[in-house]
Amino acid sequence: MGDLTDIKQAIEARMVVLKFLKSDEMFDFDNEPDSQMDKLFRIEVEMEENRYYAGNVSNPLDNIIIWIARKTKQNKRVVGDLALDDRETIEVDLINHSSITGLDSDPLLMMDKEAIMEKYLANYLINRLVFTADYIRDVSA
Repeated sequence: MGDLTDIKQAIEARMVVLKFLKSDEMFDFDNEPDSQMDKLFRIEVEMEENRYYAGNVSNPLDNIIIWIARKTKQNKRVVGDLALDDRETIEVDLINHSSITGLDSDPLLMMDKEAIMEKYLANYLINRLVFTADYIRDVSA
């Protein structure tokens, strides 16, 4: 597998350990999930930059976007507070856990606090967390 795939799968595994449910549904700020499940997540990856150096080394920067859908079955203030707690828990876990930091690509994850957003839809609070992954990749043939 590729380095970015390894990073994404390690993040997915950590999210499941943190009691989130991986979803194949597409949801965002305009579309809530069809499912009635709580604490769903999905991940998107976007390339931000790719720097090349001598010795067949690449140092990409990729944005890893984690979308989270939380049911609003409680009052919105309570759900919003739970989402804030989730954000802090996810940040601490992902930037520190050895299943991510110990990968061969030596990824450094940084939360992009300016890209974090949330929006209430009819039945869900949708959160977008964005981490920048700075890692090393061997590009030799």
